[in-house]
Amino acid sequence: MGDVESPAPSPEMVGASRRHLTERYASGVDLLLWETEKRLIPDLDAIRSVTEAAASGHAEGLDMGAALVLVQAARLGLDRLEGELFEAARAMGMRPEAIAAVLELPDAAAAEKRQRWLERRRALPYAAATSQPPEAGKAARRAEAAHRAKGLDTPSA
Repeated sequence: MGDVESPAPSPEMVGASRRHLTERYASGVDLLLWETEKRLIPDLDAIRSVTEAAASGHAEGLDMGAALVLVQAARLGLDRLEGELFEAARAMGMRPEAIAAVLELPDAAAAEKRQRWLERRRALPYAAATSQPPEAGKAARRAEAAHRAKGLDTPSA
């Protein structure tokens, strides 16, 4: 809602960013899933990979740009979700004064202004993440960790 709000990235730009970062940073199970099923790594994992690579001097400009696009897409996703919560709260009878109190906004008018802003954000084109659900990724990573812990990942002599 600030003065420096950037526009929502196009779904095509988000998709290209997800593919680029998956190709650059997928490893282990995520790499196998990309190579076999073209499953993308989760957006937040991709963003974290870029920040870690940048800290060690290994990120490229294109990586940083793609990560920034994904941050904008994640922000839009959260705004859309917040808008749905506002709608649900109003549908169950929650008054703007109560919403304002919960969000520590100054008054009901501020809550209504935020809801209108969120409605405009929800109208923007949005590229939902098409990666595996977080639980599937966690299960796969746990299985990989268990496999390594048993020593099955070491080459035989």
